[in-house]
Amino acid sequence: MATLKILVPYNFTGNDEKAIDLVIDSFGRERDAEITLFHTYVPVPDIEVSDKTVMARLSGNMAYLRQRINELETAIANAAERLIDAGFKKENVHYTYTPRQKETAQEIIDLAIRGEFTVIVLNHNPSKIRRFFTASVSKKVAKALMHMKLYIVG
Repeated sequence: MATLKILVPYNFTGNDEKAIDLVIDSFGRERDAEITLFHTYVPVPDIEVSDKTVMARLSGNMAYLRQRINELETAIANAAERLIDAGFKKENVHYTYTPRQKETAQEIIDLAIRGEFTVIVLNHNPSKIRRFFTASVSKKVAKALMHMKLYIVG
């Protein structure tokens, strides 16, 4: 069983790639470390559509969103593969790609506590406008999980 459990919330940005680099550089000698990449997405609702023009267009948009969700799952699997290629044991590298049930920050907090992670590597890159209106996910997670080791990549 791994003594070092690392949670990496992943959102498909350049800073997430930096987070992967940080895990490889900082914990690469800890080959028994268990690493979990985590992403939640907004699920595409199932809507009954008819042949009417507007509804047909809506159906096409829904199909595109479902395809995009599948593409992103492939991308997170590739990120996990990158960790394996860097030398981490295949059985210790996981990813969770799941429909969002709550606010993103709360999803991360719940998983961190439930999974008994010892380290969390967060991405921090809110836009100026977003920072003005809301607290960033990384701030919310850091505030709630002050007892854990947090690395914030920006």
